[in-house]
Amino acid sequence: MSPSIPQNSSSDETVAAEQGVELGALTARLAEEFGADAAALTQVATVFRDVRERAPDLFLPAAGALDAAFIAAGETGGGDTAPITAALGEWALDAESEPLERMRRDCQRFQSAMTRGAMRLYAADPERCTDSLLALQRFNFLQMALLASLAARGQDAGGVVRTLPTPEYAAFMEIFRNVIDAHQQEGKSLGLLVLQIGKVEQIDRQLGLQKGEAFMLRVTRRMREGVLRKQDQLGRVSRDQFACLLPRIAGEGVAILAASKILGVLETTIPIGDRDFDVDAVVGIAVYPDHGNDPQALVRNAKLAARAARSASGRMAVYQASHGENEDRQMLYETRLRHALEGNTLELGFEPQLDAKSGRIGGLECVLRWTDDELGDVPEAQALATAETAGLLRELTSWIFNNALRQSAEFAGAGLECKLGLKVLASGLLQPDFTNFVDRALRTWGVPPGRVVIGIHESAIAGSLERVRDTLTRLKRLGLRLGIDGFGTGSSSLSNLAQLPFDELKLSASFVADMQRTALHGKMVRTLVRLARDLGLHVTAEGVEDGETVVALLALGCERVQGKHVSQPLTAKEILVFEKSGSGLAKLRLSDL
Repeated sequence: MSPSIPQNSSSDETVAAEQGVELGALTARLAEEFGADAAALTQVATVFRDVRERAPDLFLPAAGALDAAFIAAGETGGGDTAPITAALGEWALDAESEPLERMRRDCQRFQSAMTRGAMRLYAADPERCTDSLLALQRFNFLQMALLASLAARGQDAGGVVRTLPTPEYAAFMEIFRNVIDAHQQEGKSLGLLVLQIGKVEQIDRQLGLQKGEAFMLRVTRRMREGVLRKQDQLGRVSRDQFACLLPRIAGEGVAILAASKILGVLETTIPIGDRDFDVDAVVGIAVYPDHGNDPQALVRNAKLAARAARSASGRMAVYQASHGENEDRQMLYETRLRHALEGNTLELGFEPQLDAKSGRIGGLECVLRWTDDELGDVPEAQALATAETAGLLRELTSWIFNNALRQSAEFAGAGLECKLGLKVLASGLLQPDFTNFVDRALRTWGVPPGRVVIGIHESAIAGSLERVRDTLTRLKRLGLRLGIDGFGTGSSSLSNLAQLPFDELKLSASFVADMQRTALHGKMVRTLVRLARDLGLHVTAEGVEDGETVVALLALGCERVQGKHVSQPLTAKEILVFEKSGSGLAKLRLSDL
């Protein structure tokens, strides 16, 4: 069997014949890598024949090409696996749009039917049954690997493969080395573009890796059809990054023009299933020999430029030495944070929130304190951002929650029972096991859920409303209170605020600090307080710097205030002294109301 070939083109016949040989070689190599050798394929053919003949009620045809191939292999005793190898290629090429989607639909149904059939037929022979199941498993792995490789090959209506797979990192770097050798001899410039696709992570998370791979395939097709020249080389350098070699260019300007064209063809959305996704692409640019003399250095520098492009207005950036300096510093932060977590040298501070009615502590907001021997005092926002980029957010969140809840239990034992505010980043909130983790921590330290306020910044709900609502609903069922921080400074809407089960709203210090000096900020604070009260939310104002602002906020209806005028974040021991001294009453200057 072979892919269908248009009869009116001898050149197409030659191309198809060459690609048929290539496809066979690819299948053979993958068979070796996945242990699906001739013996395994023979066993699969035997199982297929037995199930079809002896238990036809269990047989679910997966694909006509595979059906015929197994029958052919079975009739010859399973010794000739060539029909199976050829059928794999034809079956993959026969997919109209998504080889990976067909793999999910057909291969898994096929394996399920064969597995049930093998278990029934060989129930009295456990060893034979086990061997058959292992053979089927290896064959399914082979199908998956083959289709993942073929997914990057474009197809025309006649099924003739037009493009080669996009090389993965190792293969691409070998091509890169050869191209650089040629340019060294000719004295020519070489452009390298690293294209970072921001949306693929979301698709992987929401729809699965197969859909993510299909999305990346369609990105490559747009680039090849709309921008790249025949001599340009495209490769994968990470899950969400492509690299593109631009041979023999006149200089940096040509690379910038190519990057601009790529971003242009990727402006429109890409359909995956019944949904359309923005590509969310940025491009980093490096030029040989100006920005490096070897593939590793050029790829690294183009990746650094791509990271810088995230904050650039044109969504592209040419490598600069400062990019490397920033990367080195980021790596230092990540290394030192790992050291701090392993050595348990992080600390917590507690910022008092004073209650408007009593003038005493009505809540405490946890603040992460990180003092490092090399970095000095690291701001909390920097520590959280470092944990996010280093993949340490789960560990850091666990450390903060467990230590904060332990301290809350100790405060209660000392007679201070007040709400405890804990901030959560969007990526932490959306972890699949976040709700279970919080529940375990509360039970471990015996803290009533109603005493804990989970604070989520407004930016966390932008673009992930359904998932955020689901997580917040589950947290609410546990009995926790939920607060929204920084409302009015991000990109969420009033409808989002009304749809989510928040209990509290925190006014941003960016508004509060200037409300007495700037009329606009004063109006915004009054509007937000009125909105919160209409929605039944309690209001806390942060960033309070003077008594006049405190009086104005309390008059508007704020329940709690915090900031420099009240107190800086304190240690646990200092909090107990602060509460016993009654210093909050003096700070509030209630007599001025």
